[in-house]
Amino acid sequence: MKYIVLDDEIIAANYLAELIKENDEGAAVTVLNNPVKALEIAFKEKFDVCFIDIQMPGLNGIEFADKLKSVYPKTNFIFVTGYSEYMRNAFELDASGYIMKPANSKQVKHAIENLRYTKDIPKVKSHKIKVICFGNFDVLIDDEPVKFKFDKTKELMAFLVHKKGARCTNKEVMATLWEDEGHSSYYRMLKKDLQDTLGNLKCGEIIYSERGSIGLTHLECIDCDYFKWIENRKEGRKLYHGEYMAQYSWAEEINALIELEKYSLV
Repeated sequence: MKYIVLDDEIIAANYLAELIKENDEGAAVTVLNNPVKALEIAFKEKFDVCFIDIQMPGLNGIEFADKLKSVYPKTNFIFVTGYSEYMRNAFELDASGYIMKPANSKQVKHAIENLRYTKDIPKVKSHKIKVICFGNFDVLIDDEPVKFKFDKTKELMAFLVHKKGARCTNKEVMATLWEDEGHSSYYRMLKKDLQDTLGNLKCGEIIYSERGSIGLTHLECIDCDYFKWIENRKEGRKLYHGEYMAQYSWAEEINALIELEKYSLV
């Protein structure tokens, strides 16, 4: 799901974003501190859930939710505030939750699991998606290797897997794949090839793309040796056979880390 975290206190906003990711592994979280700018963004791009502070300069959280609800009536609003007196206003807007600061993981988990408006389960879950990172990188859907139009598309997919759900800016991707930014037209073709290929295989939901950034989502639908290593280093190293994404030079740092840990873990 796509989340907005809106709080004029940057530390509080980032902390809340981490709690969301802790309880929704596939979450795509946008952290914003300016409510007016946040409203402009939210008008252009639909978000499933908004975690909102109430007391903010320029536009308070209740006003933000009221304006956004007029455009996207089935948005889930969860207010996270130090003030209890706004609770009535919040639930008049059909809020999905009201959390008193400081928020904790249990509260955020409860809010996510009890949303007023639920999102349909993506079709991707009916497909078996396997990603191999140890050795040569490869992607298999229903046990068949995925064939992209361009070899570089496969490398783009590899980099998104490498980032494990983190949003990547266009500049970051181009700097990694070509070591400079002068390939924007080619990069747009790669993004389209990636989305079209996975979309034709009914797995397009695993790619999250918006203007200026791209990332992997619905990680729970992907069987990946690298993800298993991240979750449990001791068990995950049993899947490692000497190389990590062997085709790509930018993967060498992780390869060195796995090699180091292989000898340090008992």
